[in-house]
Amino acid sequence: MLFSLLIASRRPTKLTGRTSLSRRFLTLWLVLNSVALIFAGQTWWQLQINTGDQITTVTGTGFDADRSISAILMFSLAAWLFVAFSRGWTAVVISAAAGAASLLLIATTVGNFLSENIGGISSNIETHTGIAVDPILSENVKDQITGQLQIWSWLGLLSLLLLAGIQLIFAIKYRGWARIAKPRGDRTKSKQESVAADDTISLWDAQRG
Repeated sequence: MLFSLLIASRRPTKLTGRTSLSRRFLTLWLVLNSVALIFAGQTWWQLQINTGDQITTVTGTGFDADRSISAILMFSLAAWLFVAFSRGWTAVVISAAAGAASLLLIATTVGNFLSENIGGISSNIETHTGIAVDPILSENVKDQITGQLQIWSWLGLLSLLLLAGIQLIFAIKYRGWARIAKPRGDRTKSKQESVAADDTISLWDAQRG
């Protein structure tokens, strides 16, 4: 998909001054941001808690596991709005900041997966069972609590990786796209001014002769 975008037509758009390629990247940014929000709202962890007389199952979403997911994805959405209606270095800086925030969220998410850190889901467990547990599953009493990551967690991580890639590519390539998308009227005007200047010089030389 990214390869096809990179070789797509770069015809300028008169109304926005953007190439079709930059507009496609903006569309992808919005779609991936929305998909990441949807995936983060699904079940990421399924946990089994041994209360002594029964096994209780508790689930938690990505938002439950890490409160920063919601904040960073909303920041990314706000950044998209600013970039969509701005130009020049403002668009570059904002998209780069959004990409950096997404990378930070990816690093945090991977770290939580590797350490089996369920974050805020531990409070859900206490609410349902009355048992206080450590967010790091391995720190709890052996056989008291076990947990498995669900497919939605990996899909959420994948959407974040794609989102960060789109944001950073946009930040890197935007200046080049903006030069390509210089309005045709500006180029014609500059050419006309140059021709007029040459005619003036020719006329002046003729009068001198």
